Amino acid sequence: MMIEFEPIGQIRNNYTDNAPDQPLESDRGHYLEINQEFEPALAHLEEFSYIYVLFYLNQIKKSSELKLTLPREKNREIGLFATRTPERPNPIGLSIVKLLKVKKNRLYISGIDALDGTPVLDIKPYIRELDLKEDANNGWLEEEELPQNSVYLYTDGACSGNPGPGGYAAVIVRGNNELEITGYEPETTNNRMELLAVIEGLKEIDKHSHVKLVSDSNYVLQGLNTWLKGWKRKGWKTSNNRPVKNKDLWQELDRLIQDYQIEFIKIKGHSGHEYNERVDTLAREQIEIHQ
Repeated sequence: MMIEFEPIGQIRNNYTDNAPDQPLESDRGHYLEINQEFEPALAHLEEFSYIYVLFYLNQIKKSSELKLTLPREKNREIGLFATRTPERPNPIGLSIVKLLKVKKNRLYISGIDALDGTPVLDIKPYIRELDLKEDANNGWLEEEELPQNSVYLYTDGACSGNPGPGGYAAVIVRGNNELEITGYEPETTNNRMELLAVIEGLKEIDKHSHVKLVSDSNYVLQGLNTWLKGWKRKGWKTSNNRPVKNKDLWQELDRLIQDYQIEFIKIKGHSGHEYNERVDTLAREQIEIHQ
């Protein structure tokens, strides 16, 4: 059976000789130059924050014989399809990258693990509700073989009375390591506790880390995703020209997030998510302990 593909565009970057093993979200200067006839197909793609890019590894140096198993440490042989090696029966690459901007037929993206001029075969949106698998594991990979700057931050805040006594909690997960952070204030609001959970959590994470912030708080995530830019542009005023509530905490959080690559993940509260339930319990326990 003969299968043929026609590229829909090319990857453009400064990788001419070597590319990283995995996409580097911190890397900039990458874009996909899509053939102009496909420009109408890009409509509304900018509404997604991440995309899948399927590409043809046309510049890979093929070995004379394809190896079906690859040696690893501890005298283990790992099957080809249980790895991400670029040397495959069909030299096809697949990466998830952050979509920064769409301008006509160019898609500006975060770093991609492919050389300049690599043909693009297809693009699809990454949809969090469909593609995020919370129970995914790392298979045969050892913790030390995984990126060490990727960390999950789960946060929640609680308040009795609103205003009233409040507590906050954050759980930081990096590989098999976990760290709990909790705090209490005698007179506060729920929104302040939600913000403090994120602030105090970030303070315990190494700068420049890739942080996946997981929260059920519309106030926090919509603030970071949407409102913050407008508030700053208007001199910390809302769209109604009123002073931003909790301005002190928002300004502190705004300073903190500059030191991280943050991906925002919204989940439904009290839906049985292990870590979301855990930070909710920890935050409420802070109120009970201090009363």
